[in-house]
This record gives sequence, structure tokens and C-alpha cells, in this order.
Amino acid sequence: MNFFGKKSLTLDVDIHSHLIPNIDDGSQSMEQSIEMIESLIRLGFRKIITTPHIHPNYPNHPEVILAGLSKLQKELIKLNLDIEVEAAAEYYVDQQFHQKVKDNDTILSFGGKHVLVETPFINKPAFFESAMFDLKASGHTPVLAHPERYVYLEGSIEWLEELKDMGVLLQVTLGSLGGYYGKVPEQIGNLLLKKDMVDFLGSDLHRPSHLAYLEKGLNAKYVQRALKENRLKNCLLL
Repeated sequence: MNFFGKKSLTLDVDIHSHLIPNIDDGSQSMEQSIEMIESLIRLGFRKIITTPHIHPNYPNHPEVILAGLSKLQKELIKLNLDIEVEAAAEYYVDQQFHQKVKDNDTILSFGGKHVLVETPFINKPAFFESAMFDLKASGHTPVLAHPERYVYLEGSIEWLEELKDMGVLLQVTLGSLGGYYGKVPEQIGNLLLKKDMVDFLGSDLHRPSHLAYLEKGLNAKYVQRALKENRLKNCLLL
């Protein structure tokens, strides 16, 4: 169900969002978090795996994230909001992250050791493939967040095809498919869906202003087709 009453297939599980308040560039208050979660419930989501940044600008660590999750979960119980909320993280792939993997440090994961990762938007790190190889060797499955938005791809998906061949999964953002980030990310996201290269969809929800674009993306033609044909892995996380 959506805000306009139009029936559509739902995603059930969101694997990418920033809903723990005051921890990164996402929700800035508990009230804002609750507003966004209530909207996700109205859109038919049954489970949220929220993923705060672990990034040079937001040097979170698992203890901080899990403490924030606990506060959020308590507020949801207090308000009698019926939705399951877990936490993982969105890891920025830099030398520090690569070293964490090599050192076998705690990595926040979801759904059987899946790890959400991102790269810089402008420049691809030269060691990305090596970091993904080591992450897989440690027993984790890398999931690349919002590949449709990386400027360095210059509209080409050839590198993404290579990543898929080495076992990296792809997560496209619903807001991209709803036009929030402009035409090029929307077109690349649709192309990845048409080529059946998308493993997960996610909201990447940061603030309430994203919700209209999220809903537009959820109702988009190729998203509804992927849901109808059961081509996404989100539902496996319930």
C-alpha cells in the first residue's frame, strides 16, 4: 500500500537506511526516525536492517551502533509499532576497512554475513577488488551499495559485471529509480534491473524528504517486474 492508495507489490525488507538518530548524516532525532519508520510500515515493509555509516567522517564502531539500535527498538516498543528493526553498517572501503578485514575485526553484517560496502563517488579505490577478495575469504559476502550512483563508472556497467563474476552482490537504491539523484543513476539502475544484475533493493533513507522518491521507485515498472518475478533477495531476510 502506498500514500496514494495504489496497490503494488511490496519489498518486505529494507537492507539500507540511516535511521539510528544522531549517528551519521541520516536521522537527526528520534522523532525523525519514528516518522520515517511509520512511513516504511505504511509502504508495506515488515523488517528494516538499518546501516549507519562507518566512514572517515562518521567513525562509528559496532558498540555505538548497537547501543543506538537498542534505544530505537525501545522507542518502537513504547509506541507499539509492529516492525522488526536490526542493524548492520555501511562500510566505506578504504585502507582502514581493508585492514579491519585482514585483522579479522568485528564486521557488522546482515542475513548470513552479508556486508554492505560503498566506495567514493568520484574515484574508485585501486585496491577495491583486493579488499573484496579478502572480505569473501573471511566468510563474508560483499554487497555494493548504490552502484548506479558512482560517477567514475561513466555510465558503463562493465566493471559491475566483473564484480558480479567475483561474487560481489549489488544493491540499487529505490530513490535513484524514483529520480531523486537525476537521470543517469535512474537509467543505470533500470539497466541493472533489466539485466537481472540487482540482488537487493534498498531505501538508503536518510530523511523524510526522501520518502516520495522512495515510493516512486518502489512503484517503478522494472522494480514491480522484479518483485513479481521474485528476482530479488530481500524477501529471503524475513
